[in-house]
Amino acid sequence: MNQWMHNCHSKKKVRGLGRRYRTFSKYIDEQIVSLPIRNNIDPNYKGYISLCIPFSMFFTDSKNVSINVKRFFVQKIINKIQYLLDIRTETHNEYRIFCSFNSSDLDDSGILILFTKKGMASFYEGFFSTEIKEAPFIRLHHTQNLEEKWGINIPKELNVKGYKPIDTDYEYEDQHEIWFIGRLD
Repeated sequence: MNQWMHNCHSKKKVRGLGRRYRTFSKYIDEQIVSLPIRNNIDPNYKGYISLCIPFSMFFTDSKNVSINVKRFFVQKIINKIQYLLDIRTETHNEYRIFCSFNSSDLDDSGILILFTKKGMASFYEGFFSTEIKEAPFIRLHHTQNLEEKWGINIPKELNVKGYKPIDTDYEYEDQHEIWFIGRLD
């Protein structure tokens, strides 16, 4: 565990990092134990369950946070996605399970479980909605860059899709890429 930060050529120890790692691991393990069962069995039902995972609740979100901390956070979420996909049964076969995170602001991270394939289509329709004029997105095709840059391991069974806002106005200058990892088809 790397507890040293290198900013402005100074070496400063980050206090309580191991405790924060353990607290986050405990939180994510308690929140995600099993797959939910959808209440509505209508084939046109487009419902979902989501879990927002606040990065700032466990780690200080600033430019000084090391990539090791961010890597641990994202890798733990990816591992939970793989766990949920592994425990699926026949009744959960149609579930679309994935996580989303913004590379510049991990506080918007979350795990989503959509109950149907139609729900996934509805999700993408909302994501690319024309009502949101400020930030239309383009698809990123260099997904291996995510693994190399962040140093995370993405299992081969998981799909990866990345998007970047086209509009680079002052509001979206700092916004980098939005990544979806999991069962996306």
